Amino acid sequence: MLKFGFVADGVFKLLVAGAICVFLPAVESFLLAPRWLSITAVVLLFLSAATEISYGLRKGERSYVRYLALFDSLWVLSTIVAVVLALADNPAAAFVWFGYLGLGSLGVAVVFTTGANGPDFAGDEADDRAQ
Repeated sequence: MLKFGFVADGVFKLLVAGAICVFLPAVESFLLAPRWLSITAVVLLFLSAATEISYGLRKGERSYVRYLALFDSLWVLSTIVAVVLALADNPAAAFVWFGYLGLGSLGVAVVFTTGANGPDFAGDEADDRAQ
């Protein structure tokens, strides 16, 4: 059941990345965002979601739920701050929201693809030699 949670969260992030792509001009206009920042953040969110889905299908260990909870909590906080700044016509809104989205997504992707979570290439090589 826990693996399903990782996959569901990853799919949700994929849907959010897709929605941002569809509504990119409106989001950029509201947050006063430069195009390079918004595209970079969306690409990193997409990659993070893909690594999360992959991790959920392979392992899905309970101890890594805290990283997702931290990411999602800070995402809500950065959204609130960004909306307040955007309503005040402050261009910092884009850097708060897209900046967190990009850097947070990169952090999640690194956590789920390094160390014990990373791919087991040694196992793949042993399987290739056995065949």
